[in-house]
Amino acid sequence: MVADTGKTLRPDAFKPVNLPKALGVEENSAGEPAVVRVGKRQTVESIEDRWRIDDEWWRSQPISRLYYAVVFKSGQKVVIFKDLTSGQWSRQNY
Repeated sequence: MVADTGKTLRPDAFKPVNLPKALGVEENSAGEPAVVRVGKRQTVESIEDRWRIDDEWWRSQPISRLYYAVVFKSGQKVVIFKDLTSGQWSRQNY
């Protein structure tokens, strides 16, 4: 069990974790990821899954993302997404 520090919690004391990291992605003619720069340039061998999330549409910054579970030619599997409101590609580890 963690000992009580006696400090008062404030909203600004919390820090977000697991934030998305921007990626450089080259798309194919269908708009799907073909080449992803994750540290180094990786060619997409296959797309295992694709899904879309539209959430918080009532807020000033709604969430609209198209996710891809991809496999690189190296065999590495990652999940990336395209923010459909900004066009930015990102990776978010879970």
